[in-house]
Amino acid sequence: MAATDHPLKRLVSTFITEVASWLLSTPVRAARPLNVELPTDLLTTDQVFQVTLDDGRALVLHIEFQGRRSQPPMPWRMLEYMPRLAVAYRLPLWSVVFYVGVGAGVDDTGHHSVSGPADTAPLVWRYQVVRLWQMSAEELLALGQPALLALVGQTRVDRPAVILPAVVARLRAVIDTEARGRLLTALLALLPAGEMIEMVERLLEDETGLLDSPYLRRIREEGREEGREEGREEGALAVWRRSIVEAVTLRFAPPPEVLQRVRQSLETRREEAALAQLFTVAIRSASLAEFQEALEQA
Repeated sequence: MAATDHPLKRLVSTFITEVASWLLSTPVRAARPLNVELPTDLLTTDQVFQVTLDDGRALVLHIEFQGRRSQPPMPWRMLEYMPRLAVAYRLPLWSVVFYVGVGAGVDDTGHHSVSGPADTAPLVWRYQVVRLWQMSAEELLALGQPALLALVGQTRVDRPAVILPAVVARLRAVIDTEARGRLLTALLALLPAGEMIEMVERLLEDETGLLDSPYLRRIREEGREEGREEGREEGALAVWRRSIVEAVTLRFAPPPEVLQRVRQSLETRREEAALAQLFTVAIRSASLAEFQEALEQA
């Protein structure tokens, strides 16, 4: 799930109140991110938020994203995460695992225990399991939350010719221009390669503010190909670096020596999330100087 990991995390972070309200099945007033690095052995979770419910109660919402393989198995990883989060924040806790990709988490019930010598299990832990690949696109539409519609490409889309125009129409009805652009970009990033992407891009031909949509398709396709040849992580990093350079070249036509310095700076970045953020900066910066400043700060 390397190609979908960053878009999923970015979507959840951007629209966390809507996502939290869905996962918790109750209205949410506010949410803010918490430190994902847990004490002891530098254990790192995917996302952690402090959520304030509509009635004023606070809790910690912990979210993990997992593909078909997990080492160690996800239940044992959750057993490490959850007690440390409980001790670190001393608040009510709710943990959720999103399984991405057909077959992922098929055997995970979210209810686990360690048995003892008697009938009572001395250790029990539970978390919510969301298998996106088992959800139907119609289920997502029925929720009536635009922020969740960007996930449609990770669900079961049986009638794309009907579902995708409906999704795009609802997202284009979002009044806030910035939020609409982010949701449409996330929708494209999370669609599987092939006809569905082409269908959505045709539906968005007159939509402005989506300069990165052609790149997103190539990132997925090239990331998979280079991942096979160079290793998944190195392949994805190479695609992000090349995409940033191409975006800067097309938008600002910098001198060769400036472009070379950009390339050299990007080679030192070893985190996919940081490169993905720089790609967003490259397509949104008003000038080359603004991009260079962001690159130095990063």
